[in-house]
Amino acid sequence: MADTIKGKVKEAGHAISETAQKVGNRVSEKAEEARDWANEKLHKGQNRAEEAVDKAKNKVEEMKEDAKSKADNCGCD
Repeated sequence: MADTIKGKVKEAGHAISETAQKVGNRVSEKAEEARDWANEKLHKGQNRAEEAVDKAKNKVEEMKEDAKSKADNCGCD
């Protein structure tokens, strides 16, 4: 423990600096966690969108095949 005012102020400054560093580290960790979470949600959304596109393309192809088979079997001979 410092005996002089100068020493006490210096100790208080060090304590504030340490606390600020701890807070900064914690904020940084939480920001990184938030970024990771957001990236995970983004990738899930992209995957769902790709699946929906693939499903729609498959449905279109299926409908084309159905239409083609109906046109080939129209009984118009």
